[in-house]
Amino acid sequence: MGRIRKAGIGLLTAIIFFVTVAYPFCLYTDNGFVSKWRTLYIETAMSTLSHQWLATAFIPQEIIDEVMQSRYQSQAEQADKESQWEGGGETAADRAAEANEPLEKFLALFDEIDRESFEKFVQKHPESVAKGYDRIDIDYCDAGDGKTGIVTAEGDRVLAVNAKEGILIVEVEGENYNGRLAFVKDASRVGVGTCKALFGHGQFVRDIAARYDAVLAMNASGFEDPGGNGNGGTPYGFVKSEGQKLRSAEGGDYKIIGFDGENHLRIGKFKDTSVLRDAVEFTPALIIDGERLVKDSAGWGLQPRSAIGQKADQTVMMLVVDGRQAGHSLGCTVNECAEIFERYGAVQASNLDGGSSSVMYYNGREITRPTTASKNEEGRYLPDAFIVRAAD
Repeated sequence: MGRIRKAGIGLLTAIIFFVTVAYPFCLYTDNGFVSKWRTLYIETAMSTLSHQWLATAFIPQEIIDEVMQSRYQSQAEQADKESQWEGGGETAADRAAEANEPLEKFLALFDEIDRESFEKFVQKHPESVAKGYDRIDIDYCDAGDGKTGIVTAEGDRVLAVNAKEGILIVEVEGENYNGRLAFVKDASRVGVGTCKALFGHGQFVRDIAARYDAVLAMNASGFEDPGGNGNGGTPYGFVKSEGQKLRSAEGGDYKIIGFDGENHLRIGKFKDTSVLRDAVEFTPALIIDGERLVKDSAGWGLQPRSAIGQKADQTVMMLVVDGRQAGHSLGCTVNECAEIFERYGAVQASNLDGGSSSVMYYNGREITRPTTASKNEEGRYLPDAFIVRAAD
């Protein structure tokens, strides 16, 4: 009985301490560390549809409103921003065509790759170039595959290089996140693919990819999800696929994100969407015409993320960051996404639907770890995806 009584007194003391000291301190302190994680906690909870109660049940509304003000301010600041491409410019393919030797053509096309580390890999694996540099096909995307030893000029590990498809995939890591960043050299093969029964029932990204003979794909639109029980078949916002408009824009703070007839990634409101061949709608924009439009967490918290961007040479960048997985990846902020794109020279970039929808598919399987309630490795049923059709 004495032990039970002491345990009870200890528990009561801990509860009283938490309620009277720790809880108020966490709510109102200006301590930098606590303030940062309090803000991220609120933003992360409020950025979901079904878990906002994790903030509203414990935190006064005035504190939530103050934290979320950064999102409203960020969206207001980028409200009138719209991509303005001028001129054609040299593409990655143009740059490669100017080189004479096979190795030089390869490195000119995939200019993100660090030359020294690549040459060391070839020395160890001469079989990788036995069919020529234009047929290199390295794929170390699966866990346990080991490491290529190849890095980018920015120091990120290279996981896959497919010269025929014009695809490079690297691993990106930060303090709290792990993800995959794909570079696609032929923007004309990047488009929006939809599920088979659009407005009916969604499909996994891998099944959408199969419909279009796509070698690479990632989630794109958000979707109607009442009570967290939606079937992923009805996209939220504008959708255009292969030149056909399938759904009108929602507007508000959302922006249309897609490719025009010259294969430029365009981001904006677009009163005239006839110039777009493939597009979806989401928010927020990350970079428009070389200007980063978000800072810090921008009111969006720490989440699994998906985003798309493009360099001046038309190289398309597709980013998926895992999240909500302790020991692997908690997720990242929209600003961290923007920083990744900025490091690689993106002139346009936008956030896409994230959370449990975030997934990247390559070469027959998922190469990221989506987080779903069912722990399904294929992710969620979705209405559409950004796809990269296989080369002829």
